[in-house]
Amino acid sequence: MPRFRATRSLLLLKRWKGKLLFALLAIGLTVVTVWQYGRLAHITETDARVMADMVTMSSRIDGWIASRPVTDGQKVAAGQTLVVIDQREASLQIDELRAKGESIRLQQARTQTQLRIAETTAPSAVAAAEARRDGSRADLAAARSERERASQDYQRADALLGEQFVSRQTWDLRRSQLRQAEEKERSAAAQMAATETAVADAKANLGQIELLRQQLEGLTHDAEQVAAQLHQKEIDLADRVLRSPADAVIDQKFVEPGEYVIPGQRLVILHDPDAVWVEANVKETKLSDLKPGQPVEISVDAFPSRRFAGTIERIGHATTSQFALLPSPNPSGNFTKITQRVPVRIAVQQPPDAPLRPGMMVEVDIDTGHH
Repeated sequence: MPRFRATRSLLLLKRWKGKLLFALLAIGLTVVTVWQYGRLAHITETDARVMADMVTMSSRIDGWIASRPVTDGQKVAAGQTLVVIDQREASLQIDELRAKGESIRLQQARTQTQLRIAETTAPSAVAAAEARRDGSRADLAAARSERERASQDYQRADALLGEQFVSRQTWDLRRSQLRQAEEKERSAAAQMAATETAVADAKANLGQIELLRQQLEGLTHDAEQVAAQLHQKEIDLADRVLRSPADAVIDQKFVEPGEYVIPGQRLVILHDPDAVWVEANVKETKLSDLKPGQPVEISVDAFPSRRFAGTIERIGHATTSQFALLPSPNPSGNFTKITQRVPVRIAVQQPPDAPLRPGMMVEVDIDTGHH
């Protein structure tokens, strides 16, 4: 009897064990099914990377590197000096142009003073010269009339002297008066010529006003030219100091103090550590469920215990193969069809400790919401 009971207990245990295993298997299948159903709304990519805008700082001019106060991995603030190219020659050229500009300014001031004086005195000088000329003209006319009268008196006395109607003394007086009148006429004529010359000189001074104006205009053009050259040299001097365009991190330096650089040569590469994103190359067959704004869970290989949240920012409009350096067209028609990939940009908020660095490998899990 006890043996029968033991056998019956074993049978019951085996029966319940089978039911328990079946129940556990059913629960496991249910869990797996639910998980797989949930995963239908997710797109996972394991070859995504952290990206950033890498800024290459180059030289616009040539020269010797005077100093490079930054190095690889250093954080710099916006406007901080990165590289300084020798500035001595540019500084001397700026000093020379400033001195030239000051000399032109002094010439302008002197010419303006001369112009103001000429504009004030020249018209009045012409009027005074013309008045003196008119007076000399009247004096000449009076002297000519007096000479003609004296000549007539002399001729009359000379004729009467031969007939003994006038004395020798009267004849001498008339001759003396004629000579005085002729001398006075010559003097008035000389004075008239002098006043005519004075009028011409005064009018020439009026032409000097226009000449001074032209000189002043030429000096103004010279000053503008020197100012333009000075501005260009100041730009050249500023270009000899490379500054950071934003708060950034120095990724790599390419020059050392004492080296000679040429225009376009790379000096340093930097990037903004806060402006990073993730780029995932998604298969073209999965694009139909992707839309900007969808949430993305990001795991970084360098920080396996941390998760980062992101959102789809935009979806590329061309496959990655279109940007290959060596495209592989196949005009013969014999090819193997390969699923292409499209770059998807994922916006991610950089944590305060800025752990995400360009080039890091990450895995992304995109929740499309479509089962």
